[in-house]
Amino acid sequence: MKRVNLITAACAALLLVAAVALGQGMEKKAAMTAKATKPSMSTYLIVSPHEADECMAVMDEVNRQKELAGWDWGCMAGNHTAYRIVRAVDENAALATVPENVRSKAQVYKIMKMTPSMVEKAHKEHM
Repeated sequence: MKRVNLITAACAALLLVAAVALGQGMEKKAAMTAKATKPSMSTYLIVSPHEADECMAVMDEVNRQKELAGWDWGCMAGNHTAYRIVRAVDENAALATVPENVRSKAQVYKIMKMTPSMVEKAHKEHM
């Protein structure tokens, strides 16, 4: 009778270990699936013009958002335009980084790096 109890306890322990291992495997698979379904990020160039009289208010707002270092400014050269490259899910998400008071004037362009093979393919498609 002691042997039966010992074997039963050993089987129960093995089942418990297997269940834990299976559960961890499912958690990893779920995490991998969640990563795979995450929307891909693209790169966008933001060009945000503003008038000279709006300049300080735009800079102040960007500074309040703690994003001042993320923007390049043409203002000191008389070109009242701010430029920024961001990674975002889509054009609207990129545009949302522009201060609201000048957002309607901003343009957002999706940009990408080119490889030699991409250039070669483009030449073939345009012949």
